[in-house]
Amino acid sequence: MSITARLLGSAVSRWGEDPWARGSWSLIGRHGTPQDRVALGTPVGERLRIAGEATHPTRAGMTHGAYEKGVEAAGWAADLGHSRVAVVGAGMAGLGAARTLAERGVQVRIFEARDRIGGRTAGADVAGGAFDLGANWLQQYDENVLARLAERLGLTMVPTDFGDPLVLTGEPFPDGIEDDLRDRLSRAAPESGIADVLDDWLRDPAPWTAAEIHRFVDAEIVMDAGAPLSWLSARHGFEPGVGEGDRWIVGGYRRLTGHLADGLDIRLGHPVRDIRVEAGRVVLNGDVSADAVIVTAPLPVLAGGGITFDPPLPPAHRDALGRLGAGRVEKVILRFDQRFWPEHGYYRVHGPERTSISEWLDATAADGTPTLVGLFAGHWLGTLWTGTDAEIADRATGIIRAAAARRG
Repeated sequence: MSITARLLGSAVSRWGEDPWARGSWSLIGRHGTPQDRVALGTPVGERLRIAGEATHPTRAGMTHGAYEKGVEAAGWAADLGHSRVAVVGAGMAGLGAARTLAERGVQVRIFEARDRIGGRTAGADVAGGAFDLGANWLQQYDENVLARLAERLGLTMVPTDFGDPLVLTGEPFPDGIEDDLRDRLSRAAPESGIADVLDDWLRDPAPWTAAEIHRFVDAEIVMDAGAPLSWLSARHGFEPGVGEGDRWIVGGYRRLTGHLADGLDIRLGHPVRDIRVEAGRVVLNGDVSADAVIVTAPLPVLAGGGITFDPPLPPAHRDALGRLGAGRVEKVILRFDQRFWPEHGYYRVHGPERTSISEWLDATAADGTPTLVGLFAGHWLGTLWTGTDAEIADRATGIIRAAAARRG
C-alpha cells in the first residue's frame, strides 16, 4: 500500500451553504416528536400539500421515504380531481409526485430552483467515474420501493456493512453499549436533548469508560445527524434506518432520477418564492396558475422562509417547522492512481477533538479505480470545510492518508 498515491480527481459537497438545501436531512429537535412530521405533511385544504422525507414518520432522511410521500401526495391531488398540478422541487419526492400524476393523466409541471434535477441526490463526475455527493445508499433495502425500481432497471448495487467498519483510528465499541444508550434515551424526560442524557451517563459511565461512550456517540449519532446533541431530541432524535441491508448504486442515483424524470415537464432554474391559494386555484410567483400545488422543498428552506405562503401555513404546520430541523454532514470524493488503504469496504476515522468524526466508503468497485467517499460531521467541518474545494479535498486526503499509515 502506497501512502504516496497520486490524487487523480476530487469533488466536495457544500450542503450547509446550498440555499436550496440549507443542511443535509431532517431531524427531530428536543421539543418535537414524529407527530410533527405527520402534521407537516397534512394537506392544507384541498389545494396545497407539503411532501418529502421530512414528512415521513418512519423513513425520514431517506430517499425512498421522500419518494413514498411524493407518490402519496400525488394520489391526494388526483383523487380530488385536480387536472393541473404544480410540483415544487425535482428531488425524489417531486419526481415521485410528478411521475405518479402523469401516469394518472394529470397535467403536471415541476419547478426546480437548481439547474439540475435530483435535489439532495447530486451526481458528481470525478476523474472518469460517476458518484454521489448527496444521498448515496438505498437504505432499508428489503422494503425500499426505489430498490425495486433499481432492480427492474438492472442497476448494479453494492452492499455496505455499516455494522462492521474497519476503525482506522480509535478503538471498536464494546458489546452492549448501543443497547445501554437506546434504553437511556427511551427513558429520558420529555423535551430533553441527547446532550442531557449523555451528561447524566458520563457522571456514572460504568461499565464503560467515558472515552468509549464519546466514541460511540460520535460515530452513531454525530455522524448520523450532524446536529448539536443539545438540540436533538433524546427520545426521537436517534432515528432508525441506516444499516438495514444498505446498498449503493454503481453510477450513482442519477441512474434512478434520470429514469423518473424522463418525459416530465421540468422547468429548471425556476425557484418558487411565493405561493398564493385563491378560490379555485393556486398561484406561484404571482403568474403561474394551477389547480393545486405539492411542495417538496427541504424543511430548512421552508422553515427559513424560502417560500412565503398566502394565507400563511396553519399553526400546526408552523409549529412543526419550528420543532424539526436539519444537521450538516458533508462529503468528499477522492480518486487515486493506486490504493493505499486496507481492503475492507467501510472505514471509520476518529479525530483528536471530540465530535471529530468521518466515515469512508471504498467505492473502487464502481470501475476498478481506487476511490474513497468520505463523510464528515461534527467539529471537523469547522476546520476542514473552508477555502476552495481543492483545499478541502487536500485536507481530507491528509486525514485518510494519516489514518491508513497509522493502521499500517
